[in-house]
Amino acid sequence: MTWEQVGTFGVDAGLCWIGDPCYVMGDDASSRVTDWMGFCENLSSSGHDKNGHSTPLGDGTGIALSTGYGDGCYPVFIKRSDEGRVAEVKIVFIEKEIAEDDDDYGF
Repeated sequence: MTWEQVGTFGVDAGLCWIGDPCYVMGDDASSRVTDWMGFCENLSSSGHDKNGHSTPLGDGTGIALSTGYGDGCYPVFIKRSDEGRVAEVKIVFIEKEIAEDDDDYGF
């Protein structure tokens, strides 16, 4: 499998949240937040661990990560399985360090 760039990821808050929207959108969402400030309050109260990530909406609902140098536009790559399904996702926040550590990065 090789890495294929599928787009870019825009950041304007210095962080990336990865999670299933069903947990935060809609009136029946288990960890619903109604606005950006609500999300930020949860983010602040959950704290970040020593690796720079937190789970502001509770374990298993998503993860918030610091984004390398903060705001910007970051490339997104995927690897596909033999059946064509997405097997891995990579968002590159600091290009040089990733490229040095990953021989099959594709650059």
